[in-house]
Amino acid sequence: MLRKGKITSFNEDGSGMITDENDQEIPFLTGEIVSKTINGSSVSFKIELSKGGLVAVDVEVTD
Repeated sequence: MLRKGKITSFNEDGSGMITDENDQEIPFLTGEIVSKTINGSSVSFKIELSKGGLVAVDVEVTD
């Protein structure tokens, strides 16, 4: 299932956070995004369960 949200933070270490439409914060790796990563960018993504919990994958900037 494809989810939507906004990038709320990203770090030089290659990690970031997305806040989805339900105000849930979900971590992602900036390597998941091919285009330029910008705070506030709208994104679509899928969710996977990792050892550390939920993580966003297949992240694509939509704006």
